[in-house]
Amino acid sequence: MTKEVLAEFKRRLNAAGYQPELDQNGTGHIYRRGQEAAFINDEGEILYKPWNRQHALYIRDMRDEVSEYVILYHYGSTPTKPAGFKTAPRKFYEIGGASLCARQLDDDYGYEFVTWQENGGSRETGHYTTDYAAVKRDFAVRAGLIERERLFNETELTVIRSNLSDFLSIDGGEHIDGDKEQAIKKVIDKIDSVVVPEIKEGEQEAEDAEFEPEHEL
Repeated sequence: MTKEVLAEFKRRLNAAGYQPELDQNGTGHIYRRGQEAAFINDEGEILYKPWNRQHALYIRDMRDEVSEYVILYHYGSTPTKPAGFKTAPRKFYEIGGASLCARQLDDDYGYEFVTWQENGGSRETGHYTTDYAAVKRDFAVRAGLIERERLFNETELTVIRSNLSDFLSIDGGEHIDGDKEQAIKKVIDKIDSVVVPEIKEGEQEAEDAEFEPEHEL
């Protein structure tokens, strides 16, 4: 883990309510509310107790995302300067006239990302955000890799899931056959895999549970 990746990873962890105690190699403990949430060993593996699996998954996804955009920014990008940036950002990708760029903000604020589309010699208004996952989706749409109508945001997916669950609880087994019921359950499972539920705070399980060996993620 480079020092740039480590610095941003620790910043993101702190912003999300974690307390990382990591050495210069990214090895060490990550706490939440005074309780250990996960441990990263010398090989970069994330170890966790069974009741902390959700924390470990969240930490893993955060680390992967941070590694991607920080490495692109510092080691694999092309400097550019679109209108609206005070400092020269760096270009990550360019496809079909669409660009995805980033600039580094002050140390306490991380990175800001932007997409824009070149259109007949003029540049469309840039879409700015600090959400890397969101800007990649926006870039995919602007680059023509996916149709915007095929994308659902988290609010829309949550509404769909809620209504499907209500439908199963009210009508399940009475008005739909087994195949349709299984198809609906698969849709719900897919939504659950995309929309990560908010991590529960103040968990009491760890206080009452007996010690179990840590599992590798």
